[in-house]
Amino acid sequence: MLKDTIRTCAYRDFIYANKNLFRGKTVLDIGCGTGILSLFCARAGAARVIAVDNAAPILEKSRLNVFHNNLSDVITCISGRIEDVTLPVDKVDIIVSEWMGYCLLYEAMLPSVLYARDRYLKPGGLLVPSHASMWLAPVADADYVMDNIDFWRDVYGFDMSKAMQADIYRDGRVVTMPPSSVCGKPYAFRMLDLHTAKTEDLAFEDKWMSVLHDASEAAGERLDGFLVWFDIFFGESPTEKIDAATTAAEWVKHGRERVAFTTGPFGGETHWRQGLFLIDQEKAEEIEVEKGKKLEGTIEYAVAAGHARGLDIRVTWKHDSGKIQSQTWRLH
Repeated sequence: MLKDTIRTCAYRDFIYANKNLFRGKTVLDIGCGTGILSLFCARAGAARVIAVDNAAPILEKSRLNVFHNNLSDVITCISGRIEDVTLPVDKVDIIVSEWMGYCLLYEAMLPSVLYARDRYLKPGGLLVPSHASMWLAPVADADYVMDNIDFWRDVYGFDMSKAMQADIYRDGRVVTMPPSSVCGKPYAFRMLDLHTAKTEDLAFEDKWMSVLHDASEAAGERLDGFLVWFDIFFGESPTEKIDAATTAAEWVKHGRERVAFTTGPFGGETHWRQGLFLIDQEKAEEIEVEKGKKLEGTIEYAVAAGHARGLDIRVTWKHDSGKIQSQTWRLH
């Protein structure tokens, strides 16, 4: 993840551009990993940084990184879950964490961050990052379908689809899709304000809608599925409000040195990529991609049975005069 420059540079740029927020403060880094965010905070002038990680081997590397960068007097590394450990302070001024998972909430640590916020963050304290928006768009990509589905139905005269395509319509796929695959207007179906979000907000059913545009020549003319991604925002105040429909790119254009990034197909590639959910065309009613056609439906995130950090994602959809269709995919 350190090599994901979009992710790492966003944290660095926010912390270094806002040294006034970190100078002399006590910072809690949840899921610190190698300690890079703690190192940024210490270099920005934090008086004390408490780095917590549940993985003992990686925390030992964090301790070594802190020692070799001469910051042992500022950064304290603690092994364990944030819910279980005892911190050497009662309250902190700032919580920083890289908690995001695929499609934002898969295997994410957000419940732990919300626990720490309620237990340790001072009134008026800051969460870094502060907001996350979640996006859905319809996709049509004949080349992707040809390479990943149709190919296996006739491999030098043999049908390998049953073995090589097992669960292709049941599992979400984490991929990087080209912008040309998006065949309709993206829709922001949820904005999470980390200063006010609750654990129960992480399982939900939201409405979405999109107006289709002409599919590119490479994309094809059939609706193939849905793409899900998220944008991350770094607000400078716990009272900052960000409209759900505002993209990361739009937000950074306004204001002093604002920092945000997207994991979507219209930005640079991140290690989160996007979540692709392919429609089982043998069970679904085919929808032709036509400019101006309206799609609408719901998207549901539910905790997967037997997988506390997994997800079941259900999407319903219909076009102007069509029937309501639905499909559930799993991420676990």
